Amino acid sequence: MNYTLLDDAYRIHHIDSSTYTKPIIYSTICIYCSHKSSMSLMNDGGSFRQCDRCRKNFKATILTDPINNFTKSLRQ
Repeated sequence: MNYTLLDDAYRIHHIDSSTYTKPIIYSTICIYCSHKSSMSLMNDGGSFRQCDRCRKNFKATILTDPINNFTKSLRQ
């Protein structure tokens, strides 16, 4: 049986590397209970997080602004 590593399971590939000029920063606010603290589910950070209060897992929003002339849609 082929198993998927946890880090590979939560890795996202939908962000084009040319969209952001600086490192991507994700929100730490829980989308369920609005608690301001959460931890990343991956060691290197990332968009999948777990709330410190309600313990639910969620996909965080991106806080980093895209480049100024960005017109390419992420939903192609």
